[in-house]
Amino acid sequence: MASGARPGAARPRAGGSIRATLLLWYALILVATMCAFGVVLYSSQRRALERELDDRVRGHARALAAAAEDDAEDGIELELADDYLAAFRLEGEEHPYFVIFDREGRVAIASRPGLDAPAAPETGLRDRGEYREALAAGQDGLLVLAGEHAGGVRRALRDFLALLIGSGAAALALALLGGFWLCGRVLAPIRRMSDAASEVSEANPAHRLNVGATESELGRLAGTLNEAFDRLQAALERQQRFIADASHELRTPVSVVLAGAEHALSREREAADYRETLQSILRAARRMRGLIDGLLTLTQADSASLPLVVAPVPLAALLREAVAFIEPLASARQVALELHGPEATVAGDRRRLLEAFSNLIANAVQYNRPGGRVRIEVRQSDEGADVAVADTGIGIAPEHLPHLFERFYRVDPARGREGGSGLGLAIAEQTVRGHGGTISVASREGEGSTFTVRLPATPGAGGASFPPGVSAL
Repeated sequence: MASGARPGAARPRAGGSIRATLLLWYALILVATMCAFGVVLYSSQRRALERELDDRVRGHARALAAAAEDDAEDGIELELADDYLAAFRLEGEEHPYFVIFDREGRVAIASRPGLDAPAAPETGLRDRGEYREALAAGQDGLLVLAGEHAGGVRRALRDFLALLIGSGAAALALALLGGFWLCGRVLAPIRRMSDAASEVSEANPAHRLNVGATESELGRLAGTLNEAFDRLQAALERQQRFIADASHELRTPVSVVLAGAEHALSREREAADYRETLQSILRAARRMRGLIDGLLTLTQADSASLPLVVAPVPLAALLREAVAFIEPLASARQVALELHGPEATVAGDRRRLLEAFSNLIANAVQYNRPGGRVRIEVRQSDEGADVAVADTGIGIAPEHLPHLFERFYRVDPARGREGGSGLGLAIAEQTVRGHGGTISVASREGEGSTFTVRLPATPGAGGASFPPGVSAL
């Protein structure tokens, strides 16, 4: 059984820690915003109250200075209403006061007895301890000082600050409750996606997320995850098919080895019988080695660790060697091999390219007719070189063409491999791709097939670039 969560096992709920993180950041941003707003609002209120106090004491000083007259017979008189002056005579710090100084700077009139408010050298506003005062010049050299205790401003600011903090705390609590609810609403689709994704397993690889029930950007994420699951399912199916095919391919040579060994050991035999049995075992072992080597090559290619030693390779000489290698098979099947084209040079690993082209040519010979031919043609360009391997064989049906380079794929499942590993085309494709090239196939049933390989040019001759991990000599 594949590793992972068992069906029905308890899973951690997705979004818990995300909700806490979102709520924490939301609270921090909200507190910072409210504090900044509160500081601005408190500062504005403080300036407004202080400006109001300054306007009030300045207004009293100017009014008193305009109304004060120094009469030589009756002394200093104030031409103001008694109701207005009564407010200055009340006892207590919260009430305003005034002092009028004569031209010698002596206190002539004080609104309340015992006021100790010295005259200032200049007119205008001043702070004296906890009092805010204004000095204005009147008629006949008189100076008028009006003041008020600043405690009223401080009390008003304290009340305003308490109101600000209380309302801010209430607003913060409501906002956090709303944020908690909103985080739950936002993360609910993610929880549903997580629960649905957890249902995708080796036992249920076809399960997918419901894109239609997921909102906006999360819907696109669900679609992307479904595409990833599709690729994983396809890879899992390929892996399962690969294992099944490899097991099937290995079963026959292993059976031959076991049967031959058991037959040889069942009784004493002549030397010729032992030799024949050993030759059969040797053929089976070679077939197994070829299959194992092919599987190793494909595994290395899948993991991007296929070793390639890249150097300039004369393509015509390489193809002549491949043709010479396949010639005995072609002669046995009465198939003619033809090689045409210029002396092109490509960048590649000579051993890997020889194996790839040998596989293509052998495949063309194997599925040809007696008396047929295989034409290998080289075409060179500034970007590199193309090699076309065309045969006059049985051809391939269109529905099989997309699957030709899959491992162990059989165009005709009933037809035997005739000793081959079934990996030749897959190895050829991986080799060409590893060289930064491409391979394609065109075929018509009853007329033949053409495999075309395109490879990059020699370094410096065509601006070729190589895949990561490939060394160039």
